[in-house]
Amino acid sequence: MESGRVYVLTTLSLDGNGNVTSRNVGVTFSVHEAEAHKAKGVENEFETHSVHADWQEDAATTDLIVALRTFRRIVEEQQAEALR
Repeated sequence: MESGRVYVLTTLSLDGNGNVTSRNVGVTFSVHEAEAHKAKGVENEFETHSVHADWQEDAATTDLIVALRTFRRIVEEQQAEALR
């Protein structure tokens, strides 16, 4: 199974209590964009993640499963009402 790389752009900042926090500020498939983000300052960084090439198919499958479970719940509720 083929996979690709996705780069999550992060930046460090201070919260209201003075604690350093890391925030996600973007996502790109381009290592050049990720490196350009990092070059803007020491507070900028990126994380590299691997994603399957068929992620869209996986997402569609997940949506279908959620819809089927919702439909099953509706049918079960209707059956329970009919038995009352």
